[in-house]
Amino acid sequence: MTGHITDDARRDLALAVGPDWQAGRHEPRDPDEAVVTPSLDEMAAAPGATQTQFRVTYERVGRHGGRAGSRPPAPLECWAIGPDGLAERVSKDVRPYLTSSEVEVHVDLEQMRGFIYVGFNNGGSFTIEQLAVAEGRDA
Repeated sequence: MTGHITDDARRDLALAVGPDWQAGRHEPRDPDEAVVTPSLDEMAAAPGATQTQFRVTYERVGRHGGRAGSRPPAPLECWAIGPDGLAERVSKDVRPYLTSSEVEVHVDLEQMRGFIYVGFNNGGSFTIEQLAVAEGRDA
């Protein structure tokens, strides 16, 4: 017996586990564990800042979230301070759908759209809705 995997062995393995071998990684998020408010670091950097509640609806995330007939992740509802805070929440939310550690999220609050980049590749996109605003003491 040799110590390497042949093409036949790879084919047999792929047939055994199915075409979506990573599907088990993409469990729906537990709503009780979701970060729904700005982090303490974010609040410390901007005390009294205005917080906004957003709904992020994913169009596609990675290879298995909304591509080739699969469903994208469920929408994310969270509170954030500005586009950077929202990008941080989205990045944490989509991490299980992406195999790369180089994930960058861009949020455009004027267009109410966002994009996920994985290295130099397009990792997905999403739309943004503003649900509520909690005026800070600085407003």
